Amino acid sequence: MQGKEGMTVVASDEGVASGAIKSARGRPRLLAAFTLILFSLTGGCAGWWSRKLPPPDPPMTIMVAQVRLEAPITKSTQVHTFEETPPAELEPIVRAQLIEEVELKAQRLLTEQVAAQPGFRVVPFGETRRLVGNLGVRRDRFSEAQLRALADESGADIIITGRIPDYGAVRWQYWVGGWAMTATAHLMTVGFASGWNPAVVGGFMALDLSTDLPFWWGGAYAFGWALRPVRVEVEAVQTGPCGGPLWSTQTVMVLIPGKTLAVFPSEERRRKEVQLGVNLERAIRDIAGAAGQSLRLKPCGSEEVPGDTRHEELLQS
Repeated sequence: MQGKEGMTVVASDEGVASGAIKSARGRPRLLAAFTLILFSLTGGCAGWWSRKLPPPDPPMTIMVAQVRLEAPITKSTQVHTFEETPPAELEPIVRAQLIEEVELKAQRLLTEQVAAQPGFRVVPFGETRRLVGNLGVRRDRFSEAQLRALADESGADIIITGRIPDYGAVRWQYWVGGWAMTATAHLMTVGFASGWNPAVVGGFMALDLSTDLPFWWGGAYAFGWALRPVRVEVEAVQTGPCGGPLWSTQTVMVLIPGKTLAVFPSEERRRKEVQLGVNLERAIRDIAGAAGQSLRLKPCGSEEVPGDTRHEELLQS
């Protein structure tokens, strides 16, 4: 890929929080859990560097063509809170509708947030949907020919596509190793302290599993805080004679602080779709900001992307 990849990892409004979810005994353990989750997602780096460029002049024309939800959603109840679970015969239809709603919401949000960046002229959401519909593309990844067709029809200098690999849960490949190390450390500590008393060790591990797994995997809600991981990745392709892959970035949102959910009525704060929607919006806002700082057209013959940014953060409050 021409250019470099950037990654921004943000885990709360102000960073990863270690309190207000478990008892005082569990807070260090919870912080370690989130830290390991984020390290596994970022490859273990915790530094950052970036540079901010002036807005492009003349403005660039950008199209946000697609955002696909690729997270393994097998049941509608994973992403939506129902008063009554949908009957089995309707489950595939309901699940497909919810997935489509998330994709359209993400595409609309990204279009609006990118349009808010200085120097960006963005193809309106409705016009984009019409042009994409004319191509007959449903949820498949765009081919190069389709991207060229969209560019010809819209006059876009850059086409952005996105994907949501994680939505409501962190894939087990990312967290199982970290959880296993933490659980082993706890087991050794309790084992030596109790003289490997089977009742004590067995009871502690049962408690440890029941309290820690929801936080590692995702999908917990306690004391007004929510753990609804959302990961969004975007790619930008430059069109025209000097076109090609230009820029990519991703954002992971994990925790939702109580103060963020407090703006919603109390009966809505526990709803999965509300919590996931909050983190989706935060992730997209973060990505659009990164695009505004670093997404620029590459001159013909240039091997380096003007304004390319690598920005990687691990924040703790």
